[in-house]
Order: sequence, then C-alpha cells, then structure tokens
Amino acid sequence: MALYELAERRANDVIVRLLWDSARNQVVLRYRDRETGEAFVADVPNPRALTAFRHPNAFRPEPAAAL
Repeated sequence: MALYELAERRANDVIVRLLWDSARNQVVLRYRDRETGEAFVADVPNPRALTAFRHPNAFRPEPAAAL
C-alpha cells in the first residue's frame, strides 16, 4: 500500500492526517489524540476529503457492536 500525505494539522495533542492511497484510489483519514490515546482510521469519499480534514469526528467509524 502506497500512502501519500495530502495534509496534516496539529492542535494541542490532536493530530489529523489526510492521506492518499494510490493503490485503491482512496482518501484515508487518520486521527489521533495523544492525550487520551484515542485514534481511528477511516476511508473518506474522495469528494469529501476537505470536509473530513476540517471535521474528522464526523467521519469517526461506528463502534463495533458487542456480540
């Protein structure tokens, strides 16, 4: 998998990265809060990449349902 960084921003301990997965032709959002340890990765519809970068929590994956 070849990932290319499109953008990165940091605020306090939160890091938001927008990446391009060239093999899948897909934008990927990576979010990490170094203070809480919370992190997630989400595929983003390509036309919504800038929205995801500005508002990453809107693209937070749903927690897996407990079985």
